[in-house]
Amino acid sequence: MIFKLRPYLFALKRCGIFYLLILILTGCGQVPSVKETRILMDTFCEISCYGDSKDKSIAAIGAAFKEMERIEKVFSKFNKNSEVSNINRLAGLEKVAASEEVFKLTEKSVYYSRISDGAFDITVAPLMEIWGFVRRHKSIPDKETIENALEGVGYKNIELDPKKLSVKFLNKKTKIDFGGIAKGYAVDRAKDVLVSRGIKNGLVNLGGNIFALGSAPGNKAWKIGVEDPRNKGKLLRSFELTNRAISTSGNYERFFEIGGKRYSHIINPLTGEPCQGIISVTVAADSAEQADGLSTAIFVMGEEKGLNLAKSIKGIKVLILKED
Repeated sequence: MIFKLRPYLFALKRCGIFYLLILILTGCGQVPSVKETRILMDTFCEISCYGDSKDKSIAAIGAAFKEMERIEKVFSKFNKNSEVSNINRLAGLEKVAASEEVFKLTEKSVYYSRISDGAFDITVAPLMEIWGFVRRHKSIPDKETIENALEGVGYKNIELDPKKLSVKFLNKKTKIDFGGIAKGYAVDRAKDVLVSRGIKNGLVNLGGNIFALGSAPGNKAWKIGVEDPRNKGKLLRSFELTNRAISTSGNYERFFEIGGKRYSHIINPLTGEPCQGIISVTVAADSAEQADGLSTAIFVMGEEKGLNLAKSIKGIKVLILKED
């Protein structure tokens, strides 16, 4: 049986949201015992549970969504009352006390920045702003505007104090944006909730960030097929997953076009401009957080450097689709 995400594409396009179409191939005719779909973090989210009682699955899925909604409130850059927004307002002036959750994800983000030589960087926020990806009006900033924004970009501008769980920015122009890792983190936490509720088999899918829990119906590994965005219906490759995650970063997820040229929302924090040359990067890993962070990093790094990074990390599988 094939579960397609395509029916939700039209509704999400109306919201200005684009994502990689992923086909979930179960290989048999059994339907999920419970499946629920919502919109979270500006994208489509679906949680499915298999093989458990209906009441148990409904309760577990509800709790998982509640946890993801909580995480969105913490990490949202659009919510002025979120913890991340508060850090962005104050950390350029003074040390700001952070929750253990935000502190640890900031630490992990800095780790991904280090191993990718700055290709992954949550301080990309000023660049996202000048390119218009935090507002409806998109624009091409001039060189001076980009250079000005770049002054605040760079993970080394983040000063962390593990003893006090505080965050300080060494540059007043620095701001953080967890868009390249928060969805994966939320998927992992939702999976943890399902497991704590006794769920053994299921899927958590947040905008193409997927955790495959246990086995697919028929006691087989989950097969996640990655569709070619240039050729609907054609699968580039399938990944077999059991208690593992997969994530895709693509230049067609969020973008705008001016003068016939496409500008992706994935900004290179080293140059200050949208990435070129790569259409999508799919990463399979042990956690959705890891898959999310690495797919973003490899997309920015490009094929050669990105594959070298992937080879240095145990258990990672990567699919890169390049522009012609």
